Order: sequence, then structure tokens, then C-alpha cells
Amino acid sequence: MSNHRIVPSIERPYVISIAGFDPSAGAGLLSDMKTFEAHQLYGFGVCTAMTIQTDTAFLKNDWLEKEHLLAQLKPLLEKFPIPAVKIGLIKDLETLLAVCDCLISFDPQIKIVLDPVLKASAGYNFHDWISGSVIFKNVLKRLYLITPNYLELQTLMGADQENQKDVKAVEQLCLSWSLDCAVLLKGGHHPLTPGTDYLFHKNERLEFHSGSPVVYPKHGSGCVLSSAITAQLALGNSLQKSCRFGKEYIERFLNSNTSLLGYHNL
Repeated sequence: MSNHRIVPSIERPYVISIAGFDPSAGAGLLSDMKTFEAHQLYGFGVCTAMTIQTDTAFLKNDWLEKEHLLAQLKPLLEKFPIPAVKIGLIKDLETLLAVCDCLISFDPQIKIVLDPVLKASAGYNFHDWISGSVIFKNVLKRLYLITPNYLELQTLMGADQENQKDVKAVEQLCLSWSLDCAVLLKGGHHPLTPGTDYLFHKNERLEFHSGSPVVYPKHGSGCVLSSAITAQLALGNSLQKSCRFGKEYIERFLNSNTSLLGYHNL
């Protein structure tokens, strides 16, 4: 496939979010677009699902099929150079794998960031993915970074209620994944060190501590952190620097007001 793309002159890098549509704009595509714009990127959006929700209630979700996702995605990849992509809510692992393969077929160096949205903050369950499945392992090999929180990792491990504080088991899973892709364990729900994020990369662990003693929870904060990191990667920053800047950005977002819907700015 030719790499010679005719595109309009633009100073900002391009970046894509592949995620669901949240009418409240706190999470998903609309939230990612706000984050990309704050980082002075030009953001494209591929819609994976139409949700009916607010910042406090989740009522319904309608998935878009794999063929529809790929039909949205391919014309963008054919025309524009895309250094990084963030994937959020998506129908299933088969669809996720197909999307990753499509991205890599256009650019083997593209940086794919997955935020594994398994459950809405309002309580709606989307997936029952299991980390040991063959498809999930194949997905990991195609990713640059995955950004689960502690509870999402517990779900992926199939942990029962009694084992939900087994921090050692979670960290061992992150280390094993880090041989395929980097893992950012978000600290918002961590039982021992809340607020501290852990980056696992090639069997090493780095810590990113909170710079704010108090934060105000926000709907879609996980989406914002992942898209902020993706934005930094698209700007050419290293993985470590992107995660550190993403941490700083999300804390400003959380403290932008006291409601569940935050404001975006650098």
C-alpha cells in the first residue's frame, strides 16, 4: 500500500478515537475530542456504539457492527497519517482484533492505546472478557499500551469477591502483559495506593504519584486519561513522558469543578 497520501496542509497532528457516543459528553468520543483539542491535535472519531446515558445513569446501549466500524475507519487511514489511536468501548474481542489488524495494515508503527471499558460508572456491564483467552492475548500483541484500572484487571482475571484485594496477583498479570505491550495500571480504585498509577513495560515498573491531595470524581475520567496519553504519543513524546503528562492532565480535569462533568484545558 502506498504511503503517499494527499492531505490538506495542517500544523496539528492527526489522531483517532474509536469509542462510543455518550450524549452527556463526559466519556467516549465527545470527551476524547475535547481532550485532543486541548492538546492542539486534530481528532477523528469512529463510533462503536450509541448509548443512552447521563453522568449518573446508564439506560441503554446499541452496538455498531464490525463492518460499520471498519467502513468508518478505512477512508481516514487511506487519506491521513495517523501516529496514534485510542480505542475505548467496543462490541467484543473479535471486533477489537479486527480493528487492530486494520490499523496495523495501514501502518505497522501506529501506536494503539486500549482503554478496556468493561463496565459503566453507573453500573452497566458491557463485557465479560477473560485475560487468558486466545483472542485477548492476540490483541495484546498488537497494542502499544493498555490502561485498565484495578477493578477492570480484577474482572479480566475472573477474580471472585474474596480475592479482590490480591494486589500481588494483579501486578504479576501486568508484568506478564508488559512483555507484549505496556500496561498502565490506573490508581483510582487501587486498594492500597489510591491515586498512584503504575506503568509496567518490558518487565519493569514505574510509579506516577498524585500531585493533588484531593480530587473530585468525574464521569469518564478513565476515557480522558487514556486519550490524554494518546494525544501525547501523537505529539511524539515517549511512553513515560506521555503517561506523566496524562497524569497531570487528568488531575487538572478532576479538579476543574466539583461536579461529575469536568472542563478540558491545558
